Amino acid sequence: MRILIGYDGSASSDAVFDDLRNAGLPPDTEAVVASVGDLLMSSPSVQDAVVQAVTSRRAAAGLKREQTHAESVIEEAETFAALGRKRIQELFPDWRVRSEVFTGTPAWVLIDVADKLNADLIVVGSQGRSAIDRLFLGSVSKRIATDARCSVRVARSVEQNGTDQSTRPPRLLVGVDGSPDAEQAIFTIGQRVWPDGTEVRLVAIDDTAPPTSVIARLPQAAALINSYMQTTEARVASMLDWATEELGNIGLKASIFREKGDPQQILLDEARKWRADSI
Repeated sequence: MRILIGYDGSASSDAVFDDLRNAGLPPDTEAVVASVGDLLMSSPSVQDAVVQAVTSRRAAAGLKREQTHAESVIEEAETFAALGRKRIQELFPDWRVRSEVFTGTPAWVLIDVADKLNADLIVVGSQGRSAIDRLFLGSVSKRIATDARCSVRVARSVEQNGTDQSTRPPRLLVGVDGSPDAEQAIFTIGQRVWPDGTEVRLVAIDDTAPPTSVIARLPQAAALINSYMQTTEARVASMLDWATEELGNIGLKASIFREKGDPQQILLDEARKWRADSI
């Protein structure tokens, strides 16, 4: 398995190390720890100008100054990459680990590197170091999760997710909607190596509504919608049965939770209530 770990020395990216211990990754993993030096947004003149532009709502003259401090940025990235590689190697002595340094916009660089490595997984912290970066470019982790071609794991610290992963086996929450991606998520869990007592909660959410508004006017369309809903429901039920049996066969404790409503909100709420370690 090949994984790419984005590390920038921030407290958020430090959470990656504890999180990976509960990710069920195999011993034959190849890991690349990547640190990206953002030459533009790390420039003091740019940061000052951005703050002025935001607070005064007008373009600041300082934006015209181009001071990237490339050498110090790259040196800092090299330090972080080496530190990240050392910590991963200490946690996973069987892994093949190396570090790499890049320059550019962190989200796009990590996505591009993952493509070139043919990575199976990208691992990043939930937040980067700079609030200015997030203000103008959006969350790095959100961009990667949205646009990466491989799976993405976003790590949160104990303070952020409210769980202490060191005191119990992992709890994994999986949204099941009958889609090929949901099936792949379940299959991926089955391929990994988990400690005894690991629990998996399969969450199935019905976000459909009967086509009452079109029944009288378009009965044929309503019939098609009802047929689609019934097919989806059957597919979800079949996937839940399959997942429960297969996960149980490899020693995982699988349970099912059903609900109606907004999938995004229900998944988040259930993860908090159940104190899941990952979704």
